[in-house]
Amino acid sequence: SGFRTCCDVAMTDKQKGLPQKLEGIVGKKFVKCNADVQGSRLGRGTALALVKPGSMAEAVQVLEECVAADVVIIPQGANSGLTGASVPRNTKSDRPTVIINLRRLDKMIPINKGQQTLCYAGVGIFDLQEKLKKEFNRDSHSVLGSIFLNPTTAAGVAFGSGGTQIRKGPAYTDRALWCKVKENGSVEVVNTLGILDGGDPFT
Repeated sequence: SGFRTCCDVAMTDKQKGLPQKLEGIVGKKFVKCNADVQGSRLGRGTALALVKPGSMAEAVQVLEECVAADVVIIPQGANSGLTGASVPRNTKSDRPTVIINLRRLDKMIPINKGQQTLCYAGVGIFDLQEKLKKEFNRDSHSVLGSIFLNPTTAAGVAFGSGGTQIRKGPAYTDRALWCKVKENGSVEVVNTLGILDGGDPFT
């Protein structure tokens, strides 16, 4: 219909065509249009699209298309937060929302004999703990708190044990790779990992 559920303004042509563009990047089965999303504890809303990239290259392309279409962008991990921050707020937004769910980016690469681990954004902290316990007989994260919900390392470590509670947990974020939107609307990949293996940084 060209009319969005979040507000009283018709979508632009770019916004109308965005779901199809996202399908072209990640595949049709990884894009859900008009997705009704509910938080694990509170919050509920409808997203123009919920998209699940399967690689970092796809995630960057998805972000670029969303920025170009001028939609609200919500990065989502396991949707296990208690504040409802990973679901749309339709009545409080003047634009349609796209959720970029990062759960498919679940690669874990232990380095330095398991002393450190390179985790993609969708890795669950419980899954990480299980892997390091099995392969190196060591813990990866505090066993307290929300680990049983298996939130992603991007949230549970970067913003939890390794962020606001860095002195409480044994895990922390040493280096990271992330995207930022520049003033001209382009997307820049910022890589502080320091890994030079000669390969494709997005594989």
